[in-house]
Amino acid sequence: MSKINRRSFLQTTSTVAAAGSIGVFTSEPVGYANTPNERPRVAVIGCGGQGTGDGRRATSFGDIVAVCDVDTSHSAYAKAAYTRRMAASGREVVIDVYDDYRAIIDRADIDAIICGTVDHWHVKISAEALRSGKDVYCEKPLTLTVDEGRIISKVADETDCILQVGTQQRSDPRFLQAVALAHSGRLGKIKKLTVGLNHNPFSKMLPTASPPKTLNWDRWKGPTEDVPYRFLKNGKEGQTLVRTLGDGSIDASNCHKEFRWWLQYSGGKMTDWGAHHVDIAQWIIDQCGPGQGPTTIKPLMVEARVPFDDKGNPTLDDRYNTPHRFTVQAHFPNDVIMEITSEGRNGILVEGTQGRIFVNRGTISGRPIEELENNPLPGGWLEDLYGGPVVEHVNNFFNCIANRSKPASDVWTHVAAINTCHLSNIAIRLNRQIHWDAVTQTIKNDPIANAMLKRDFRKGYEIEL
Repeated sequence: MSKINRRSFLQTTSTVAAAGSIGVFTSEPVGYANTPNERPRVAVIGCGGQGTGDGRRATSFGDIVAVCDVDTSHSAYAKAAYTRRMAASGREVVIDVYDDYRAIIDRADIDAIICGTVDHWHVKISAEALRSGKDVYCEKPLTLTVDEGRIISKVADETDCILQVGTQQRSDPRFLQAVALAHSGRLGKIKKLTVGLNHNPFSKMLPTASPPKTLNWDRWKGPTEDVPYRFLKNGKEGQTLVRTLGDGSIDASNCHKEFRWWLQYSGGKMTDWGAHHVDIAQWIIDQCGPGQGPTTIKPLMVEARVPFDDKGNPTLDDRYNTPHRFTVQAHFPNDVIMEITSEGRNGILVEGTQGRIFVNRGTISGRPIEELENNPLPGGWLEDLYGGPVVEHVNNFFNCIANRSKPASDVWTHVAAINTCHLSNIAIRLNRQIHWDAVTQTIKNDPIANAMLKRDFRKGYEIEL
């Protein structure tokens, strides 16, 4: 059976609450087909918490036939979880296990991949999967640099495959309602958006250590520089806490969950939460397409426990190096200001000349929301904005596989938003205002800042164009 026919069983099954309400959807996942040849064959590359979770949801729509991770403990866990889940639905599927993703790229029998790796691997794996004819669901942030956005956009333009980014707030009716209210004019002219992202943690010095026996540390680093593995067990030998969260203290490393606090591998909260909230904020002001974005970004407050040199590089390489606290002000066309800050409440505050609303994953509030009871949005607004009935984000990916339609979070809208986050981090690291040309994708009159738009790839891990 051909690839497109194997996918053709997928149907959208969703019901949406009445227009004008919060509109939280209820979604009955698409059931799997009766025969293996009719089910998409899916591989999961990167089997940490987020990747494994995405894969679990994918089992409602296809068969997981392969998993890959540079840490064999992760791939073993994922294989067992997916085997149990599919067996509970009466499917006995053999799952192959790899520690090198290229074995999956080379398999012509795999239709789609879930890329749940660390950030610095996203573009290389996604680009190679697209070029091999596979559809891709890639976790956010899709890119580590502005230049990677150019690369993946080019590859997406040149292929006919689906690339869905894991910014699931685009499939959340609360955020869709915020966008609809703004686009309908209920808030008047949008003047300011405040995007709250929370602080980055900081750590003390992390000593070098031997990587776990299950981990291929060299392959985990991939395209990034060759550095030693670092690890500090919290409280070990009477040491003080490395850092604390609301649920207590944790271990620290430059790997796995802690990679987010190292600029070599990620962008801290700016790209972790910014990938979600800045994306919605730019959608609200219609600045989420190619050639769109801010004109200037100015740091208003920066607190960095690890200082940066005059080229924006961290001066210490043995501890978390994302800035602890920050506020930047981004100016967009039509006199719109967006403040992106580690301070205050996590979420998006939208202020217009006729009203203001606040939205995050737990709530949407403000007088314009209250007024919907007597003056609802026009019928069908939710489906019109989303492009059809709203479903869970992974469900949307498989629907798009079936009908070859544009996903809820495509590469071009994501790149426009995540570029704002990358530029904000550049402004923070240099602690000066930068001027951005979104059409040419260059920083004006600042060679040092402009050089920070890309990174060098370690030999053997380059992205081939």
